[in-house]
Amino acid sequence: MNVSQHYDSAIPRPPIVTTWQDDATQDLADDTGYQSARVIIVDDDPGLRELLTEFLVDNGLGVEAVSSGAALRARLVQRPCDLVILDMMMPGEDGLSVLRGLAQSDDPPGVIMLSALSSEVDRVVALEMGADDYVTKPSTPREILARIRSVLRRRNRTAATGTDSAGTIEQGDAPRFHTTYRFAGWTLNCRMRSLQSPGGELVSLTEGEFQMMDAFVTHPHAVHTREDMIALSGRADTSSKDRTIDVNISRLRRKLAAFDRTEIIRTVRGKGYLFIADVIGA
Repeated sequence: MNVSQHYDSAIPRPPIVTTWQDDATQDLADDTGYQSARVIIVDDDPGLRELLTEFLVDNGLGVEAVSSGAALRARLVQRPCDLVILDMMMPGEDGLSVLRGLAQSDDPPGVIMLSALSSEVDRVVALEMGADDYVTKPSTPREILARIRSVLRRRNRTAATGTDSAGTIEQGDAPRFHTTYRFAGWTLNCRMRSLQSPGGELVSLTEGEFQMMDAFVTHPHAVHTREDMIALSGRADTSSKDRTIDVNISRLRRKLAAFDRTEIIRTVRGKGYLFIADVIGA
């Protein structure tokens, strides 16, 4: 199924760009820590490549699109990238084979798998092989953009490491990439997108709730404004932004409180939300 059927026709369609763009927007730079994040789309569907390239370029990313794993490797020899959006079901060399090769490289880029396969087994296999995220088709370009921002933010390797010798993430630091974050007995696994309670129970999270938790654990002890939270969603329509953010925060608090009454998310009146728990990245 093609992503294009979900494309928002109100979004202007700029000329197709299939070479690197070096002037990423400030909005994206603020989200990820990259002044010019570079992404390669690998998919045998030319319509999807064109659609997604146009949308991501319009949102400040430098994007190149190729049709095969061989073409991807040729591009990476010329210049590395920050993230690869990789189709799982391509003719010839499939996405998992390409992923395996990327994972074995000295400095692998982030990888988001795109797949029409929605079973838990397919998702787990891809994640365990080294993918940072797994998106099931059909999906909207805006959702893919939000996933890209989340992965890039977690994999930011250009700023300070943000950890002391014990792995504790300090206020104001930009953390290195971690797969797992622990706080107040809880464990957030960003690769599996799972939250585990202090007692070992798995707690389900919506995509919006996960994005918030990801922001909180990577930047604890810092106030997160509603505008920060809205940026995580990748949405242009912010007509109901305050209500949506508050609802998601309320749901997160209820889920955390169901297992542990310790205060973790504090409201800072007139400013936003503060994650007060100490966080250790692993």
